[in-house]
Amino acid sequence: MQEGIQEEDDEVKRYWYEYWPKGVPKHIDYKVKTLGSLLRNSAELYPDSQAIYFEGFRMTYKELDIAADQFATGLAKLGVKKGDVVAIDTPNIPQFIMAFYAIQRLGATVNPIIPLHKFVEIAYQINDSSSKVLIILDFLYKEYLLDKDLSKMKTLEHIILTGIGEYLPKMKAKLGTALGKVPRMKEWPTKVGFIDFHKFQDILNMGDPIKVPKVDIDPKKDVATLIYTGGTTGVPKGVMLSHFNMAANAEQGVAWLENQLPEVKDLHGKGGVGLVVPFAHVFGISSGMNLGISNAYKLILFPAPPEKKSKILKLLMKEEATFIPGVPTLWNLINQDPDSLKYKGKLTTLKACISGGASLPPEVKKKFEDITGALIIEGYGLSETSPNLCCGTFDRSKPRTVGFPMSDSLVKIVDIDDGKTILPKCPDDNTDDPKYLGEICACGPQIMLGYLGKEEDTKYALRKDDKGRTWLYTADIGCFDKEGYLMIKDRKRDMIKYKGHGVFPAEVENLIYMNEAVNEVGVIGIPHPEGTGQTIKAYISLKDEYKETVTKEDLMEWCQANISPYKYPREIEIIDELPKTLVGKILRRELRKLEE
Repeated sequence: MQEGIQEEDDEVKRYWYEYWPKGVPKHIDYKVKTLGSLLRNSAELYPDSQAIYFEGFRMTYKELDIAADQFATGLAKLGVKKGDVVAIDTPNIPQFIMAFYAIQRLGATVNPIIPLHKFVEIAYQINDSSSKVLIILDFLYKEYLLDKDLSKMKTLEHIILTGIGEYLPKMKAKLGTALGKVPRMKEWPTKVGFIDFHKFQDILNMGDPIKVPKVDIDPKKDVATLIYTGGTTGVPKGVMLSHFNMAANAEQGVAWLENQLPEVKDLHGKGGVGLVVPFAHVFGISSGMNLGISNAYKLILFPAPPEKKSKILKLLMKEEATFIPGVPTLWNLINQDPDSLKYKGKLTTLKACISGGASLPPEVKKKFEDITGALIIEGYGLSETSPNLCCGTFDRSKPRTVGFPMSDSLVKIVDIDDGKTILPKCPDDNTDDPKYLGEICACGPQIMLGYLGKEEDTKYALRKDDKGRTWLYTADIGCFDKEGYLMIKDRKRDMIKYKGHGVFPAEVENLIYMNEAVNEVGVIGIPHPEGTGQTIKAYISLKDEYKETVTKEDLMEWCQANISPYKYPREIEIIDELPKTLVGKILRRELRKLEE
């Protein structure tokens, strides 16, 4: 936060301090450090602690630190230097972690690509970011880039291929390959056009861990990670996050977790973090990998969620996980696997989960906590906030809220139209009152540097106040309730105007989730049949046991009986599965396309 500003004189009210979690510092004395140093520090303190578990393969912190140095020097021999961008297109495998911290040590920038992206999407991200090198899983190359015109990726000079079996135990790799269970590409190219191809292991082996180039990195100004937003408002934009943004966010997360759950403080070098959330998303990088590395936790990797979600609990129990970040869809799927009940009372080491990406239905939270014994807190953030901005508290979790701004973070609600008038908290339980609903704006050490090459977008999103503080305008609509808890109503663009009422799809979705037959739901606004404004439509998938017995008429009757007249959906469509992102967030824009 800005120095020299007295809180009592500030127009931004800290409503959240009334119920601030005991022990959590309101301000942190941040160490201004690089992301590469997160791994270095843990390796020096806990060299023999396990850093990675991957399908039976294990690696210590000392081994991981050496591997990152080796890969850094290997990349340097390819010509990678400070300021260059290196794209990584892999699932959650050890190679991503080694490459990520290697790139940081060179002062270069990591550009993660979602493994589901196809050629046109990959080419756009490579070109927009001016990526010089692409590290990609061989199977993804075969699936999306083989026989494509690679010259369209104009800045690309090198492609580094890696295989899923490289870090599997030898017997498992051989057997999996023989049975076709390990996807791979049999023949790897050496050159296509002007692009040179390399093997991940060759780059690793040609590196010398004691010859990492000395690079002068400014943690507050240099871009560590370039995260591309989903493009829901048009062309995807590259969010520039500095070393300080991400390292500070990891410190904020550790302070939030450990000061509320003191039993976790003694687990440095002993605990574990389950990593189902993909590293291609900032949530997986920050709340999973960076936080885990900061605490010298074992990173328990899931390259893809298993078909039977109870297997996640089985592995978390076996590897003694302490913490797991995830999305509501994940908790819901685990709840619905009947075999998950086998682990009730057995996950004694699992203490905490953070849920993000979408609103967490209270029923899903309650059932998951009952099965696992672990507590879920709901968080809120964006790629632009590294991503954690707000978190619920463990001792006073409040449904339908995302808790409080984290240490050194400020949040204000401003008038949607003028963008300046600060709105007060809601004095009663009527949190739908337009007088208290506005755009959420955030300030703190985790706020991005800006959008790559998008000066106008950056100016619109980042605005200074008269005290010199930079505020991120999130385009999310919300309010503070009477106790200072932040409530997220929805995205600005998703709000439905129904007969003069502002209806927030997320709220309607949460209400529909209370119906026991509902598996997943997505709510959108569609053109009103009378040609004026919008009406409300819900796409719903049913739990297996209700598919033959529950009809859309049944659901409509339930909605009319349980949801306010201006909020309940006027149309309902039952579908087998809702479109989702890689992390499991329901894509309303895809539902809108279905309508079109």
